[in-house]
Amino acid sequence: MQPIAHYNILERLGIGALGDVYRARDLKYGRTVALMTPPAELIANPIDRERFLADARAAAALNHHNIAQLFDVLEQDGRSYLAYEFAAGPSLRDEMGGRAVNLRRSLEIAAQITDALAEGHSRGMIHGDLRPENVVVTPKGSVKILNFGLARWTTGGRARLAAPSPDGLGADPQGVAAYLSPEQALGTGIDARSDLFSVGVMLHEMVSGRNPFMATTPSATVINVMRAPAPPLGLGPSAPAGLSQLVTGLLAKPVDARPQSALSVSAELRRIVGALDAREGNAAPTELIPPQPKPGNGLWIAIGVIVVLALVAWWML
Repeated sequence: MQPIAHYNILERLGIGALGDVYRARDLKYGRTVALMTPPAELIANPIDRERFLADARAAAALNHHNIAQLFDVLEQDGRSYLAYEFAAGPSLRDEMGGRAVNLRRSLEIAAQITDALAEGHSRGMIHGDLRPENVVVTPKGSVKILNFGLARWTTGGRARLAAPSPDGLGADPQGVAAYLSPEQALGTGIDARSDLFSVGVMLHEMVSGRNPFMATTPSATVINVMRAPAPPLGLGPSAPAGLSQLVTGLLAKPVDARPQSALSVSAELRRIVGALDAREGNAAPTELIPPQPKPGNGLWIAIGVIVVLALVAWWML
């Protein structure tokens, strides 16, 4: 395949949420990127094209270590291309593998997701399609959220918009039904708290090993999202204090009953991690503990300072 601007195409990776995905080499900056191109018919309308490009430019302003960064928005031969940070690693779906994730690891992943949300929300952006397929876990354990700011152009985002219609999800090939917020399922307006509901679903699934609303059909799953309470996490007395209350709050059906910001959720998750570490006797990282002076060091330091000042005064005479 011929180069796209200063990107040398290395291989086609397949079809992603935003269309065809290629691994490419950025010859200008010497880095590997994920080059995506949306289907031509998606933005064939000039108005849609301008909206897409405007959304992409806004998304490119996001710069956070837990968000896969959009480096470049370009056009060539009538096609639009997005050059993303190449986020290597398994998706959160693969990380879970149909079973519960280590509790502390689950909390760390959720905290990183909410850190990313706090950054996006502070810029007026809602993700709108949070689910395990859109979260990558790198080999170093860092979270990277994909497609932030462009959900209405992704296959999953468009499926969510169709959810309120009768059989709008069909067979739900994107698997979005179980991660809808109730307001998305109803087709009403959404805000940052819709993303927090999706976080609650993923956190519940990581901790318990099962999705709290998944049913045998997409339509039954949507009904559960709108009406059914989430089952208990199943940790019993071993659950860290506050975890069940946090998950229950995140999965509240009324938006006003949920936590009101991703920042507050991140802080609570880290508090729970701290309490879990203290309960299990995990020592704090040594680099975070300031060195303590030895007894008597203060006296010798004071004497040294006096001597130096006396020598300086003598030299200046």
